Amino acid sequence: MPKKKDLIEKLYRKPYPKNFTVRELDMLMAKCNCTRFQGGRGSGIGFVHNKSKRILQFDGPHPGKELYKYQIEKVKKFLDETGEKEIVDNEI
Repeated sequence: MPKKKDLIEKLYRKPYPKNFTVRELDMLMAKCNCTRFQGGRGSGIGFVHNKSKRILQFDGPHPGKELYKYQIEKVKKFLDETGEKEIVDNEI
């Protein structure tokens, strides 16, 4: 199982990763103190940050499992706003 640091490094890679999967997102969010919930419609994905109660929500990618660029941008903004990326940056 990848470490939080490794998943964040992959997510923030430039150019953006075209192979960051929903499974990797689930692992990263669990390590960032987030709980997953059904995000509305059928393919919706949602996470709530347990400490700040901020919510990340979007339609899941289909037919594949790789996140789209706009979804990666939303995840990065969410991590920045909740301070979870900062925690990893301070460990380096």
